[in-house]
Amino acid sequence: YKYSSVRKNDLEKERHAIVTFIETIDSEKNKVFMDAFERIDRELRVIFTKVTGGNAWLEIEKPDSIFDSGVFLMAQFPGKLPRDSSSVSGGEKTMSALAFILAIQAVFPSPFYVFDEVDAHLDSVYSGNLASILAERCTHSQIIIVSLKDTVVSKATSVIGVYMTQGSSKVIRYKSGMEVEVRNE
Repeated sequence: YKYSSVRKNDLEKERHAIVTFIETIDSEKNKVFMDAFERIDRELRVIFTKVTGGNAWLEIEKPDSIFDSGVFLMAQFPGKLPRDSSSVSGGEKTMSALAFILAIQAVFPSPFYVFDEVDAHLDSVYSGNLASILAERCTHSQIIIVSLKDTVVSKATSVIGVYMTQGSSKVIRYKSGMEVEVRNE
């Protein structure tokens, strides 16, 4: 009985130590998540307002159970009601997603980004605002964007154009302050 009693007490202590360890890890995980969530939300609000003149924010689906739920990207464009970003038009979805990506980039920067015609559904005002923000961001990261919009191309520091002539690709390269160079490739 004494051996079983001592063993039971030891197991209770070990169980308590494990439960305490798990609670510490969960608490730290929640803290790190909420810190990142709040920083990204703050950046999203600034960037979205700068690009669209509207408001955007993040909402946790189940605040009491953050790891068992999702995150909503809410957007309110000028003159419209606030809605989940999945319920807005194509161009508005693009702006919401780009603002979110740029908010993440501001908090957790990466050395380069590649965007392929992300401005295709944007009007000239939104694409110009986006180009301005990307021009600001290119001091910290290299940004490569495929675009057909002159409002975006006009803010680029280097432009490479590719077109077909007589079955072969031609490349035009332009850098601010340089002459246009045409190469046959």
